[in-house]
Amino acid sequence: MWLHCLIGILFWLQPGKATKWYGGGLDFGHPSAWIDDHLPCAQDVIVFPDYYQALLPLPEDISIDGFVFPREGAILLSEESTITFGAKKKSVCENEDKKAYLKPPKSRKWFDPGTWTDKSENVLSTSLPELERIPCDDEQVIINGHGPLAFDLENVQHLRMGQLILAGSSISNTYLEELISRDLGQVLFHNAQEVQVEYYRGELCGCHKESDKLLEPVCHNVLEQCETPHCLSPIRPLGSCCFICGAFLSTPTTHCIESSKRDIINKLNDLINQKNMKDQIQLHVDFVDVQLGHFIQAIVTDRVAYKEQSLEFFEQVFDHWNITGSKFWVSGPPHNPNVSISSVILILICMALVGLVSVVILSHFLPENPYLNRIPQWIQDPRRWRWSNLGVRIRRNLLFNRFDNVGAGGGSSDGGAFGVDRLGIMAYDPESGEVRERAFDNPMFEQGAAIEVAAKEAQAQEELLVAPKMETGDLDASNVIDEQELTEINLEACGPETDEETI
Repeated sequence: MWLHCLIGILFWLQPGKATKWYGGGLDFGHPSAWIDDHLPCAQDVIVFPDYYQALLPLPEDISIDGFVFPREGAILLSEESTITFGAKKKSVCENEDKKAYLKPPKSRKWFDPGTWTDKSENVLSTSLPELERIPCDDEQVIINGHGPLAFDLENVQHLRMGQLILAGSSISNTYLEELISRDLGQVLFHNAQEVQVEYYRGELCGCHKESDKLLEPVCHNVLEQCETPHCLSPIRPLGSCCFICGAFLSTPTTHCIESSKRDIINKLNDLINQKNMKDQIQLHVDFVDVQLGHFIQAIVTDRVAYKEQSLEFFEQVFDHWNITGSKFWVSGPPHNPNVSISSVILILICMALVGLVSVVILSHFLPENPYLNRIPQWIQDPRRWRWSNLGVRIRRNLLFNRFDNVGAGGGSSDGGAFGVDRLGIMAYDPESGEVRERAFDNPMFEQGAAIEVAAKEAQAQEELLVAPKMETGDLDASNVIDEQELTEINLEACGPETDEETI
């Protein structure tokens, strides 16, 4: 009789098919767990926040001066724990305040895949669905570490697992139900009202029972963390929240037998070794329990970047897969979603703008080039650009006119070689005939003749502006050019009584 009881106990304590670990939370001895990164010393008092909604396991050996406990909270001491108060003072641990303040704890959601770690080889596999990253209904859960422990049971109706190991102690389902209802359980498990505890041991087909109901609460914690797949038409395997690039195959099955799953895994691994693709692709095979029935699912993804290697491998597998009812999903070719049509158009516009500016610069400095001569003049010289509707014109900068030979052709207002008004002499005194030259005489050009011509034109223009001189004198003077001739005119009388007058 006692032998059967011993066998039953060993069967009860044996771990499930896999194990999920929680080692999260900042360790008690880590500086980040304390305000200002100040670790407690032997003469310090540890001060908890007013409300410490977590269970804090203390180290086995600690030397401090005292505690200031919170109004709500809990600490966990193991049987081997030793706390020493009033230890000898050490110069290294001197602190003026004599207090070390703990930071408020953070709770982790039970249905968040980031809360748990799996020490198997699939821990970093992108092909592992999100539903299999949280504790399965028949897996062993180990909660360890010396950091604050607090779990949020949001959207959890049934707390299902194979076995719970809390701080090195095995917790039965009966005690766990009792613990949740107590004050200590309310500190350890938040939002645990009306949560039922269920333990399973090898009685399921797949990871979860009724996995369709778990997909929504799990994906609620994951969708913001999903990476954008770098392929066209990405796929989402059963039990996954995020779209991925690769291929997966699902085949309906009636009985979830582990031996049949191992046979499929061995066949696929042998084919991978034959193709020498072990370093290029990764494989995941498991049972899935959905509302439509039981399926065995095989997921293949590329290990590094998506290059359609998983697609090529699975196409060969599907050709030899003669099971009726199987369905095959594949993603499209590689695609960079960060490069959109608008970004491509912006790049093309920038390239066109850079090309236009380059052509303007070349046409301005190489006017004799036979190809650039075909460009309109208003493009060659930006200083001629005008906006008639705005009354704006780009004027020539006088600062750089001294370096150009604009006065070599005289001071006329005709356009120069580029159609720009040439700058005349800066100043001219008509009385003394002195011409004030430019501030800078460019030795590259002979401007002496140009200055003389400009002076003559300025003098002639000045004479035209002066009023003409008026000459005065006697009309009989010799300087009168026009002469008058005397003409004899006979006036005949109209009657006999009129005397004849001669002039």
